[in-house]
Amino acid sequence: MYRRIAAVLFPVTLVALIGVGVWGFQENQDKNSMLIKAENQYQRAFHDLNFHMDQLQDELGKSLALNTRRQLSTCMTNVWRLSASARNDLGQLPLTMMPFDKTEQFLSKIGDFTYRVGVRDLDRKPLTDKEYNTLRNLYDRSNTVQKDLQKVQSEVLKKDLRWMDVELAQASEDKVMDNTIIDGFKKVDKVSEGLSEVDWGSTINNLEAHQRQKYKNLKGNHVSPAEVKEKVADVLDRTDTKGIKVVLNREGDVQTYTARLNKNENRELNAEITKKGGYLLSMIYDRPVKKAKLNLDQAQAQAIQFLDHLGYPEMEAISYDEVGKMATFTFVRRQNDVVIYPEKVGVKVAMDNGEIVGFQADEYVFNHRESRDLKPKLSKAEARKNVNPRLKTEESQLAVIFGDKGKEVLCYEFMGKLGKSRYRVFINAQNGDEEFVEKVKEEDVEQL
Repeated sequence: MYRRIAAVLFPVTLVALIGVGVWGFQENQDKNSMLIKAENQYQRAFHDLNFHMDQLQDELGKSLALNTRRQLSTCMTNVWRLSASARNDLGQLPLTMMPFDKTEQFLSKIGDFTYRVGVRDLDRKPLTDKEYNTLRNLYDRSNTVQKDLQKVQSEVLKKDLRWMDVELAQASEDKVMDNTIIDGFKKVDKVSEGLSEVDWGSTINNLEAHQRQKYKNLKGNHVSPAEVKEKVADVLDRTDTKGIKVVLNREGDVQTYTARLNKNENRELNAEITKKGGYLLSMIYDRPVKKAKLNLDQAQAQAIQFLDHLGYPEMEAISYDEVGKMATFTFVRRQNDVVIYPEKVGVKVAMDNGEIVGFQADEYVFNHRESRDLKPKLSKAEARKNVNPRLKTEESQLAVIFGDKGKEVLCYEFMGKLGKSRYRVFINAQNGDEEFVEKVKEEDVEQL
């Protein structure tokens, strides 16, 4: 009898073991594939960072030799573009668990300074001696940052270092591991901190002071790491804070916490929360999405439900982007029938089950105001006279945007077509100036 039972169970057990083995192999393959993809993305971002910093250094050097104002304007615009690209490269590197804000601030200031020089009429307001000295100072000092980054790049290539090991080193604080990358970036950030003595001029200094004031104006008391854990657990709709780690990652005027949660080997969550008030600025939930099962309407409904859970007021979707089986929606607040573009949030939704895998709300948090003066001096018809007559206007509304000087401006927003393309034109509702023009993606108009 036992032989009969064994004869029946053996092939069943064998099939089960083979199935488990195949499943385990497939899971391991998926995991390795994801790790390789992440490593490739990190490597590309790091080498792009070095490339953009090299180009930025070249453009800063060229600006010192230029004699014509038209060429200088183009050069300043290039530096502004390259500084933005370098900041974007930094944002893609796994450096969330270490303070690295000085370099980001430095690149941001370079962008602000060169943008404001590049867009103004240099024939009417030529470059001053003070601004020239600032450019020369930037060129000399940023050269140190560039060389330190090149040293890190050289070590990465020489030792065949992996960025996935950087994440592991930051999470485990393993002193035995090769921390060449971490140590190199800490040195770069230390150098950037020393560049704070650069004379940026009153405009940039005022913008920085304005940013600090925004942080000070946040409502609420300073929160503790334990309260941050509770906040993250609430955002994730969890009943406990198990596995959530918190570090204070900014010691400057704008202090934030970084919270990390390793749910398992294939999923990792990072969130940034302000120390004052405990406001969620951003959240990234890294996981693979194998198959899209939701349409865009369903994904948008999940994004709105998430915003409702966080207590956001009624928000309006203005654009979307669908990449890699994920949909990212941009929302803005509407106040008294006026669109408030500075109060913006982004929500990324996984198209397989509607899970929220990304959230960005720093613009909303720092720009939110309970009330504004939303009364225009000009009528819609008067503002329309300042729109290019070739633009065929289809719709219009009042909107608040940021002007060139970083201050909020009440505008009439005109949506129209020029040829086969659609554009948004913002006309100052107080004086009729053309503040901003942007091309609109056709899919945004059709979908939202």
